Amino acid sequence: MAGKILGIDIQTDSIAAVQVEGGLRGYHVTGCASVMVGDVDGLDEAFKTLSEQVDFKADTYISTIPGEQVSYRNLQMPFRSTKKIRQTIAYEIETMVPFPVENLVVDFTLIDQSGQSDILTASVRREYISEYLALLQNYGVDPDILDISGVPVVLWLFRQAEIPDDGILFQIGQKRTTMVLYIKRHISLIRSFPFCDDLMPEAISNSPTYSNAQSQAAEPIVSCFESLCTNVQNTLHAFEYQNDIEAKPEKIFVTGTGNLYPHTVGLLERFFDIPVEEINVVGGDPSIHIDENIAQSWNPATMDSALALALRGNKQGLGFNFRKDEFEIKRKDAKLKRDIRRAAVFLIVILSLLITYFGMDYYFLKERYRLLDKQITDTFRQTLPDVRRIVDPVQQMRIKITQIKKSAFFLPGIGGDHKVVDLLRDISLKVPESLDVRVMRMVVDPEAVNIKGETDTFNTVDIIKKGLEPSEYFSAVTISSANLDRSRKRVQFEIKLKRAK
Repeated sequence: MAGKILGIDIQTDSIAAVQVEGGLRGYHVTGCASVMVGDVDGLDEAFKTLSEQVDFKADTYISTIPGEQVSYRNLQMPFRSTKKIRQTIAYEIETMVPFPVENLVVDFTLIDQSGQSDILTASVRREYISEYLALLQNYGVDPDILDISGVPVVLWLFRQAEIPDDGILFQIGQKRTTMVLYIKRHISLIRSFPFCDDLMPEAISNSPTYSNAQSQAAEPIVSCFESLCTNVQNTLHAFEYQNDIEAKPEKIFVTGTGNLYPHTVGLLERFFDIPVEEINVVGGDPSIHIDENIAQSWNPATMDSALALALRGNKQGLGFNFRKDEFEIKRKDAKLKRDIRRAAVFLIVILSLLITYFGMDYYFLKERYRLLDKQITDTFRQTLPDVRRIVDPVQQMRIKITQIKKSAFFLPGIGGDHKVVDLLRDISLKVPESLDVRVMRMVVDPEAVNIKGETDTFNTVDIIKKGLEPSEYFSAVTISSANLDRSRKRVQFEIKLKRAK
């Protein structure tokens, strides 16, 4: 891609910007900077500081949002058409989120299409994207692409021939870590985990140099890594169980400010017992050139994510892009303006012909309009037979559709004031926190709520049942099944809650 590209990678605790200029010989890094959000007063102040260190002027802008602002779901669709998936994806995740899907921007990436379509969906609140874009645009940045932080680094890895087909990327920050699992060079799972909070900056500043191989990692940091690795392993086990997929990463790749800690690679290798490699985009890509004055301040751990973002380009179909619907960018480039000017003469001629045509055939068009209006009215009556007074069928239909969409958050059978979150809250309150229980699946429909999960003993299943029976939301609580799992150490159960009328 020719011209200047600015990649701005935004994470919970840091912002990095890298400007590259594309040409026939590859990419030339023309500017870079990174700012820790904790060192300044909020995200807005971090942007202000960043704009003073790197030129924000570019031909193409690409940005990311932090991984923890995104909700992820793995789904299976019965058809292979990308168009059909895009048309129905919002309805598929509707029962999986506790708020209306019309308040979300949803995108997806394909995992596998050998049989049905296995996809990974990502959804973000529209309100968050609106506020986020307003902040960027305040500094003259209107990104063509809005991806998830960490994903562009994995896309860069896919272009490297020597990487294994299955692996994990850890983008380690000072407070959160984003994990991206890829299988057969397809992004299959993304999760964000809490990490170390405020311990990492002090550990980095107090740690010895990398050359001191005899130094030991601080015990609090070891505990942080142990907790992170445990969460990751549990997440991978759940992913394998729910999707019937074997996740066996051959290598772990690491980037982010947390990689500045000299023991990061060693601790990850110790806990996972597989090779760990630090990301170095500049050193691993011969098409990237960097000046000596910029190279002196270059730090792969803090800037590789922004560089990989700039190298991603604005091609559609790669990674994710939340600039959709009302947030879709309105392109105003010079080429489009030239094309419009060139077409002006032809448009004048066409408009003249159309005016003549409309003048000659006004009667026929009016008659056709009358017939179409009759068809619309007939369709309206068939669709909404209860409506007696028809004034503007199109507008009335739009109002009815809007009412249906707004009521999609409510479930029939329990009254208009009861929402899905009410049911979930009641169930949560009536199941004691002390019980060892894990809910694997919950299906809510107008007649009942089906809960499928696992626990430690059959007695616990009875306790859950008795705890839910006094609920005003349910008229009957039945244990559909309760069996030992394959390990014979856990009890798999299914409980059906009949909703009260």
